[in-house]
Amino acid sequence: MSDHEHQQPTPTRGKILDALTRAERATYTRPAPKSATAQVKFLLTRMKDSTKDLAARLGVSRRTVQRYRAGQIKTPQKKLQAILVEETESEWQPQVSDPAHLRCAPGAW
Repeated sequence: MSDHEHQQPTPTRGKILDALTRAERATYTRPAPKSATAQVKFLLTRMKDSTKDLAARLGVSRRTVQRYRAGQIKTPQKKLQAILVEETESEWQPQVSDPAHLRCAPGAW
């Protein structure tokens, strides 16, 4: 067998970014909100209580966001749940995640 056959393939950019994201999330001091109502309330605080902007970001109606905030809807559809989790985690504890980025890849950010 040649040397080429013994080499492992290099990881793709997506795998590296996923690993960095997991490492970043492991540095958080508090867990992110888990329920849909708590996630919507958190995202609303980040969006300065603009239900219109949050609805556009999530791809739902403004009234749907208002219902989640009021606790009238508690279990989102799978697609919305995935979006809520992703958006919440992307906004969660930026003062903790920014230094984590710098420790992982000093020149990349």
